[in-house]
Amino acid sequence: MSEPAALAPVRPFRFLSSALLAALVFLCSSSTSFAAEPAHNRASGLQQELDRLVSSFEGEVGAYVLDLRSGRAAYVNPEAGFPMASTVKVPVAVHILKLVDEGKLDLQQQVLLKEGDIYPSMGGPVDIHLTPGSAITVRDLLHMMLTVSDNNATDILIRLGGGAAAVDQRMRALGVRGIRVDRYIWEMLSHYLGKLDASPGKPVGPADYALLDSAKRSAEERARFTRLYNDDPRDTSTSAGMASLLELIWEGKALKPATTGVLKEILLECRTGQDRLKGMLPDGTPVAHKTGTVDEVINDVGVITLPSGKGDAIVAVYLKSKQDDRTRDRMIAQVARAAYDYFVFVPGD
Repeated sequence: MSEPAALAPVRPFRFLSSALLAALVFLCSSSTSFAAEPAHNRASGLQQELDRLVSSFEGEVGAYVLDLRSGRAAYVNPEAGFPMASTVKVPVAVHILKLVDEGKLDLQQQVLLKEGDIYPSMGGPVDIHLTPGSAITVRDLLHMMLTVSDNNATDILIRLGGGAAAVDQRMRALGVRGIRVDRYIWEMLSHYLGKLDASPGKPVGPADYALLDSAKRSAEERARFTRLYNDDPRDTSTSAGMASLLELIWEGKALKPATTGVLKEILLECRTGQDRLKGMLPDGTPVAHKTGTVDEVINDVGVITLPSGKGDAIVAVYLKSKQDDRTRDRMIAQVARAAYDYFVFVPGD
């Protein structure tokens, strides 16, 4: 993997809102301490800015930002569950790499693809480049899953790891609250498309999934299935829950050093959602992240490397909104930029 590009010169005040700038000036000159929160300290100036940003957004927002060095945090609806969409691939990756740590899997282990492993309608490089009988390493499956969000690679890894329940149990074993992992991707998307009885016991194979995906539906049907997906408690995460998982990873408490390094490297190469967490940051800012998108749901979760050795900041943002893609991407980008500016320019305690 190539090294991240050098940081561009930071021009903070061009991006800062007047509200955040006022908060920065106040906090830099004030002796008022941050209100203590469980495990983290509330960054009150940043909290005001997040509240302001969310107040004008048409939709639901769950966000958690955390400066790993100082422990300062700000959040909006931190305990509200949102559909993870493809951000579920972070827990899947942690589970698979934990199995590597335990000696049950090997990153260079070849996985032989079976009939039924490849769903062409879900797309991605597995469908484009591989066929049943092909062999691919565990590491390459992880790379496809996290960098280009390959759904087939994800389901192969979930199967290899013992199923969705095994991933969910791993989250419990790590002490992570607020994350549920319940289904394969083909299963989750089948439910979203209206096949509500799809399950490992009643599987939807690649051919049937293609028919389901291409079926015409009325606007009323699409709206009903979207509501069902949005309100389903399965495969959901709170922003606080995802932030806690990222914190465990970055502090080396989830995985061994070697596998922690592998996960960080791959997340840095994520190619999706470039207008979300990365959208308003200075060019070249390293961001290790994973996006998720299903209709009204749009997410991005990850870790921003701050300049000048100031450490790392977790930003996890979940949205449910009927707004257009540009507006939703901008909401996530604004949260990330607000966190970046605050943690860079307001000294920690």
